[in-house]
Amino acid sequence: MARLIVDISTNARWSGPPVGIVRVEQEIALQALRRGGDVDLAFHDPSSGMLRPVAPGWRDLLVGPDAVLETIWLDVRRHQPRWRRALAPRYPVVMALERARLAGLPLAGAAQRLVLGRHGRVHPFVDDAGRRMAVVPFNTALGAPVAPGPGDTVLSAGTDWLHKGGALVEFSRRHGFRLVVLCYDLLPLTHPEWFFPEDVARFGAYWRQTIPAAARILCNADCVAQDLRDFARAEALGPCDPVVVPLGYAPPRLPAALPPLPAPLAPGHFALFVSTIEPRKGHAVLLEAWRALLARGVPQGAGFHLVFAGRRGWMVDGVMREIAALSDKANGQFLHLDGPSDATLARLYRDAAFCLYPSRAEGFGLPIIEAMAQGKAVIASTGGAVPQTAGGLAPCLDPLDVPAWIATMAGWITDPAARGAWEARIRDEFRHLSWPEAAEGIIAAALA
Repeated sequence: MARLIVDISTNARWSGPPVGIVRVEQEIALQALRRGGDVDLAFHDPSSGMLRPVAPGWRDLLVGPDAVLETIWLDVRRHQPRWRRALAPRYPVVMALERARLAGLPLAGAAQRLVLGRHGRVHPFVDDAGRRMAVVPFNTALGAPVAPGPGDTVLSAGTDWLHKGGALVEFSRRHGFRLVVLCYDLLPLTHPEWFFPEDVARFGAYWRQTIPAAARILCNADCVAQDLRDFARAEALGPCDPVVVPLGYAPPRLPAALPPLPAPLAPGHFALFVSTIEPRKGHAVLLEAWRALLARGVPQGAGFHLVFAGRRGWMVDGVMREIAALSDKANGQFLHLDGPSDATLARLYRDAAFCLYPSRAEGFGLPIIEAMAQGKAVIASTGGAVPQTAGGLAPCLDPLDVPAWIATMAGWITDPAARGAWEARIRDEFRHLSWPEAAEGIIAAALA
């Protein structure tokens, strides 16, 4: 009987609540388990090059947000040097106590804290938000390697280029199974200037191997499918016929009472842009437009602020200097929130006058969906998949047309009725797939 094997290698390594690609991989795994049949969740073991199934007793924990697989010694580039310095002599004892703690042995956790000492609040035992993570021992959670055969489907929706390279491709050639992968975008190849050269090289090598070998490539937007076809043609990789599958959305689980708005924000008197600060996301155009609006006195007259919510990414030193300068300005009417919690983000979405999404290139654009789910109008861009995600329910401006952003933002600040028609259309027409619906569509497309 043909099997579906869902690779959860990215999710199993992830510490904390799922975001982006991690969330997609998690939702596919959960839906695969719900639909039943001959399904395995598996982890790619880089030491053997094989897929190893996650034992049933550990599936829920590893797919959820509260655990990480113990891959410290496997991932040399990420955390091994720090752990060698801090914990190497104690490491076997720490993990023996972790196994005992997960098995429910009394006092194991307290003993482990004593052994860890001041290192007890570092990755992987605590995530970036300060939450205690279960560190599941590698060989405890994983079974013997699986050997998929012809007719079996291995579905990989993770960041394979970071940890696997072409390993799954080679594995599929040896065993003859159907390899299906999900492509979120080809931005490191279409816009290499926004990424570090080593990342561009690794990403390109992965897709040059994967495109000719995959039984099917799924992608989340029409523009991504076209980028794949163009890249395959330019690199002479042979036929490439990707299948477009939409992603899903689910509101985060939130406390009954949301935190107050960060000072000095007032409900209905700020525009919100939620995004990691990256070169492609369009922060620079909003900063330029905002300075022009400040020079005209528009935000000051309306008691209005611009809010950036998101952590710093890479290659953005200049933008960060502009953000710091505007934040320090007495009448800058500007606030940057670095890594706000889900609850704070929910409060920001709820109380924003409107939202912004000026991305120059995008494979999806989840913050557009998050904003519309709260009934908020969005000034979006024409970058990549943004118009497809907006679905005709937002004005889409050229991400480099600063005068257009100035004019539209000024109109929406000074005259709320200017955005009212968009809000009404969102109330009447907005509908997005739930994650179970979207994950089922991805699995069905993978098996077709």
